[in-house]
Amino acid sequence: MSMRDNAPRPAEGDEAGQIDLTPMLDVVFIMLIFFIVTSSFVKEPGVELMKPQATMTEACERGTIIFAVDSRGDIYYNKEKVPLERVNRLTEAAKNESPQANLVVQVDRDTPAYVVEQLVDEVRPLLTAPPCISTDDEV
Repeated sequence: MSMRDNAPRPAEGDEAGQIDLTPMLDVVFIMLIFFIVTSSFVKEPGVELMKPQATMTEACERGTIIFAVDSRGDIYYNKEKVPLERVNRLTEAAKNESPQANLVVQVDRDTPAYVVEQLVDEVRPLLTAPPCISTDDEV
């Protein structure tokens, strides 16, 4: 005779009131893991810009490689100021991580155009789509 046989048995009314939450918790954790794995996180360039307004805009698809160029011509990526020589390596690493990613360049109203041109020329061989210039919507 085992110990289970001697244990007091719950009344039939007590057993009916209990709910086993284990399967529900399993489903919740599986959903949480799914959403974490499938989500994409946007990396911010880390500089405050006064973007110019655009008269004609077209949405940029899959723009996840974001560079910012401030009014002094400094280039920022992932909240760090980076030299132009390092832009190619950073873009290549981002493309390896997300092959369908597109380049977005955020510019300030007073950004020198030649810096944006140099930036785009530096990464052009790695791009699968034309780069996007981020602006504010027309007011």
